[in-house]
Amino acid sequence: MTFLKFPHMQTAHLRRLAEHPVFQDVDVHALLPLLENGAPRRLMAGEVLCHEQAEPDFWWLLEAGQLESLKHGADGEERIFWLVSAPELIAEVLMFLPAGPDGRMPVSLRARTDCRLFQMRRQDLTELCARVPQVALRLLERASQRLCRRVSEVEWLARTSAAERLAGYFLRLYRHRGHAIEFPMQQRQLAATLGIRAETLNRLLADWLRMGVIKGRRRSWEILAPQKLEQLAGA
Repeated sequence: MTFLKFPHMQTAHLRRLAEHPVFQDVDVHALLPLLENGAPRRLMAGEVLCHEQAEPDFWWLLEAGQLESLKHGADGEERIFWLVSAPELIAEVLMFLPAGPDGRMPVSLRARTDCRLFQMRRQDLTELCARVPQVALRLLERASQRLCRRVSEVEWLARTSAAERLAGYFLRLYRHRGHAIEFPMQQRQLAATLGIRAETLNRLLADWLRMGVIKGRRRSWEILAPQKLEQLAGA
């Protein structure tokens, strides 16, 4: 793959874009309009990239850092739906929402850490899909995978108790990071995300501390008895 006669910074963006699974093996010349009409973005931790109910006019290549999607419920609590780390595409499948009130951003996007992104236009992505159908098929595959995950999550929330959800959450962090874990969100946000009351979350944590299953406070924890958590999670 060659990138000839192209400004250095745009070459770097183009290379990162071409390396993403959605665009692998796509002729780089077909990707050029994405960059020619795009622009680099930088966010400080806590800065909002896009607000809920905004028009979905842009999508992004997250080149460095971590973003979170969030939504405020009717109860006023902030729910974190997912965290995504670089390198990754952001909001690309939302570029195909219909025009009008039903086609607004369903969540807000906020920087979890300092982020570096490249912003691209909705129109350029839809035109690329018309020219290169394999890109459209790959985006459809990503949207289908996300839908399946969301269905599984809803089913899991419906059939589990508060203790099972929290234990399952601890176990997911444990499998990725080992005994020492860090909550990626505040406890009230975690409670809302797991669909339980903040008071219930605090009570469960206090019970498990007394039982010697975990130790720690606030967002920093150590898992002392993963086997007990598996029992609590119903695994």
